[in-house]
Amino acid sequence: MGFYSGRDGELYVAGTKAAKVQSWSFSSSMAVLETTSLGDTDRTLESGVRSYSGSARLFYYVETPASGANSNLNTILTSAIKPGSAAGDGDNDPSTAVVLKLRMTTGSTDVRDIQFSVFITGVSMNSAVGEVASADISWEANGAPYGNTTLVD
Repeated sequence: MGFYSGRDGELYVAGTKAAKVQSWSFSSSMAVLETTSLGDTDRTLESGVRSYSGSARLFYYVETPASGANSNLNTILTSAIKPGSAAGDGDNDPSTAVVLKLRMTTGSTDVRDIQFSVFITGVSMNSAVGEVASADISWEANGAPYGNTTLVD
């Protein structure tokens, strides 16, 4: 029996493995619907709507065609940020969904994935002396996980 560690995690953006990912996380929540009636002595519930959200930190670095490295940060940023045609322009293209796959792997035989279509709901870029520039993103899933979802058995 072993444990997964942070180095076992991977992030895929639009089907391509993102390089230089420091961390990712996701959470799931579900609303409950109360079905308790007059005269009941105990509260009863039904399952309601589920939602999924998460975040990740990617290092921001120079991408060169020769290196073949791709942080996928451009895909993320262009799905969330739509530039206007002029200063003060308030009528721009809507944000677009992107597919994120979160993976835990300890080799080719033990791969656990969970994949979502998501909207990037927040982007925060950081640059400080003595540190590698990074971008923190947050997201909300658009629907249920799909594909080969094996993060949990």
